[in-house]
Amino acid sequence: MKKKFYSWCIVMLFCIFLCLACSEEEFNLKEPVFHPYLEQPYHQNKTPKPSGKSQYFFCNLIKPYFDDDLNMPACELTTFGRVLQDQFESLLKDPYFNMELVNYYKELHKKYVTHYRGENYYGPNGEYDQLAEKTMRELRSFWDLNREIYLNGQHTASLDDREILTDMIESFDRSVRNRSEAYRKADALLEINELSPNLPENPYFAMDAFTRPNGLLVIGDGLIETLIQAGIDGQIAFSAILAHEWWHQAQYEYSGRWTVPEEFTEASQVSRFKELEADFAAAYFLTHKRGATSNWKRIEEYFHLSFTVGDCLTGSDTHHGTPLQRMNAAELGYELAESAKKKGFILTSQEVHDYFIENLDKVF
Repeated sequence: MKKKFYSWCIVMLFCIFLCLACSEEEFNLKEPVFHPYLEQPYHQNKTPKPSGKSQYFFCNLIKPYFDDDLNMPACELTTFGRVLQDQFESLLKDPYFNMELVNYYKELHKKYVTHYRGENYYGPNGEYDQLAEKTMRELRSFWDLNREIYLNGQHTASLDDREILTDMIESFDRSVRNRSEAYRKADALLEINELSPNLPENPYFAMDAFTRPNGLLVIGDGLIETLIQAGIDGQIAFSAILAHEWWHQAQYEYSGRWTVPEEFTEASQVSRFKELEADFAAAYFLTHKRGATSNWKRIEEYFHLSFTVGDCLTGSDTHHGTPLQRMNAAELGYELAESAKKKGFILTSQEVHDYFIENLDKVF
């Protein structure tokens, strides 16, 4: 029973990660972000204590994502999946683990990074700043998009910064009425952070990579760190995610003209199609001599990345494609770029979209 409940918690964290990490849905700002565990009057004069729940959990999952008893699809873990599982287990075993607090941090942080406007840096210490500038310049030149696109970095350190955390709470937590209350709530959270080995250092709290119709792209440090732990070069991971999310902007721009193949009627199938097309277009850009001009070693690394981030939640509305499908989509983009290598011309976004639909049988 304990194993089943612990497995359920991992399933919940994994599903939350999938739903939030690359979601195209806007937040409803009328809905409050409120964590009752940190209700202000309760915490003003109290020291945070461990919840006492996680000590009873024990995980014995090794290969499949989920237990058969949970009626979830069996799927062999990729390296990325194993790293994620280790991160989730670390959270669950933390004596200060609390699911409501985890969700509060995750949603609060995503709202903040979605609406933040200001100076940015990429990577925990700005190590991807130059790469971000270079790749965005190349992407703007490569794709025929008529929109302003900008990139926000997401950092676990933001949840440990008193001023930034207070900004988040004041802006999006409807249970506080003013800046003073936001400070008090932030201080209560920072006390827990100080005692916990996972809050907010666990990469899970900056695992986002998503885009919005207004031109926003977001890449979280936690996702890059997780991919590095899974054996992917950090610079390749950053460039690939940026190129993938950039294509979603093309999907927004051409949403009035582009259609999903009619056989894809379920939300999970539509999501899978859009995500696999983004993998395909990213590979085309990364390989093309007028794009990122990546050499074969780096493209092989992108194939590895595409495979390892696949998921087998085929019924999920945010399904991104299985590991093999994602690698197939990347290989298809590479082959398209290679076929035009000598000529050097760049296909339009419309032509790339049409080619992907015409060659779907090579992906599935």
